[in-house]
Amino acid sequence: MGHLIRVWTKSPLPSGAKIGRSGTVTWTVKGKKRTGKLSGKDKVSHQVDTWSAEFTDEAGKVRRISTKTKNRSAAEQILARYEAEVARIKSGVVTREELTKAKTPQITLDEALQKFRIKMVASGNTHKHVKLTLLRISQFCQTTNIDSLAKIRRETVESWIANEIQKKIFTPSTINHYLTAVKAFVRYLVDIDLLPSNPLKSIRKLNQEVEQRKKRRAMTAEEVEHLMQAVKTRKCRTKNILKNGL
Repeated sequence: MGHLIRVWTKSPLPSGAKIGRSGTVTWTVKGKKRTGKLSGKDKVSHQVDTWSAEFTDEAGKVRRISTKTKNRSAAEQILARYEAEVARIKSGVVTREELTKAKTPQITLDEALQKFRIKMVASGNTHKHVKLTLLRISQFCQTTNIDSLAKIRRETVESWIANEIQKKIFTPSTINHYLTAVKAFVRYLVDIDLLPSNPLKSIRKLNQEVEQRKKRRAMTAEEVEHLMQAVKTRKCRTKNILKNGL
């Protein structure tokens, strides 16, 4: 049986916040008093205002999804819908992939990238950062054969990471750069309701300490050729996205 919870999150210590002897932190946001607990020197842990639905999916895994609403009644209805979906999948009426595809709005990957580009520009990011971020996302999608929003899956990203580690062409820091770009894109898709939930939320960056202990070496001719071919084949798709407004 699923239930509703209010999750705890960490954020920077608000300006003007008062810290009590027991570590309780109080501050005011838009005239409303907020409370939390001191976490480290400059962090505060506090409960989010919106409800999250926690339930067990068809694979027996406990899932937690934000309902994006402060209204408990509305949140309960959303939780009931999630549980109804699990029941339908278990009964064989529909598959998880079919449900995800049905929920995904009819928008192409390129259109979603264009929306993300506009969002980054509006947020004050530099031309260089916007261009590099979109390039990494586009290259990642090309490599993993992701050509629609419905194909963005955790398993796909994990397979890509494992493959890059095995091939040893990308360093852990380079892989992390790609992960940062792709995860930011997916978070944006969830924020504007183009994805029902974040499939990459639990994916963490690689440990770069291993990389730092290794000595640098020059790339072999074969590695250079492989890299140039990859860049050449991925360049065309990205060109159309970058030329609009950049």
